[in-house]
Amino acid sequence: MQLAVEEINAKGGIHGRQIKLVVEDSGYDPKKAVLATQKMLTRDEIFIMAGSMGTPTVLASMPLVLRKRLPHVFPLTAAQQMYEPFNKYKFAMVPPYYHGMRSGTKWMVKEKGKKRVCILYQDDEFGLNSYRGVVDQLKEMNMELVAETTYKRGATDYSSQIARLQAANCDLITLGTIIRETVGAMAEARKIGWDVDFLVCQAGYAPEVAMLGKGVVEGLYGVAFTPIPYYDTTNNEVKAWMDRYKAAYDADANIQAATGYQVIMLTALTMQNAGRDLDADSFVKGAEQIRGYKDMFGSPPLSFGPDRRLAAEKTFLGQVQNGRWVTVTGILDF
Repeated sequence: MQLAVEEINAKGGIHGRQIKLVVEDSGYDPKKAVLATQKMLTRDEIFIMAGSMGTPTVLASMPLVLRKRLPHVFPLTAAQQMYEPFNKYKFAMVPPYYHGMRSGTKWMVKEKGKKRVCILYQDDEFGLNSYRGVVDQLKEMNMELVAETTYKRGATDYSSQIARLQAANCDLITLGTIIRETVGAMAEARKIGWDVDFLVCQAGYAPEVAMLGKGVVEGLYGVAFTPIPYYDTTNNEVKAWMDRYKAAYDADANIQAATGYQVIMLTALTMQNAGRDLDADSFVKGAEQIRGYKDMFGSPPLSFGPDRRLAAEKTFLGQVQNGRWVTVTGILDF
């Protein structure tokens, strides 16, 4: 996000105005998220909340922004509440966990012949978004969820959950998990010698899963929206961006960096569309003008409109192969 802001400002900003990026850390704690948002709204007098992260934290903080009639845009969570119910000032960039898990489950059943689908998910609204997608897709295919089990946010032991799913004779475990939980659940299954297939929601489609999990997560399927950039396989435009990132921060650009860059570039495009007389309402109109926007990373096209607050609904599946994520399907629907 910082790189995008610096590049935009170096070119003169938006209609002659410089962008100022204000960042606070919620620690993935809803209470801290509320306090940070209150600080940004009062002391920093922010105009837009862009790219806030985490389902429970955003659900706690977003109402404060909307109450001020300010734009809350492109949060880094795929929960359905990011665009539903309709609110003039909220826009979502990422396809919902619900949509992704529906299309992913459908593909695993139809293409991989899975018959006994189960789920492990975080015991909060984040996990429930994935759960609902799996259940609804199975119902549409006249199937039932064989078994379900949950864990509390911050948990590190998944032995009882995996034992329960193994006892149910699952042949696919869907995961409403993030990074550590994905690795932990699969490690437990492998430890007891259970070689079952796993499908994780978008939150687990991260290079850290492959890096930290090593051989434990080989074969893991993941719902994805933006392909993880690997320098030796990506296009020249992304390579140049990765070089700029490396030069600026002495670190390798990853999918999180790509997503943060996307957020600011989409926000900047919206402000550009809004014109010189920028306020919350002109910003909304600027977003509603976006049709078929394509980023350099290879994500599906993004579009908004007067009645459309979700930019994209389509996802694809990746799989961990030889320590990195490889795209294994085209764009999926359900």
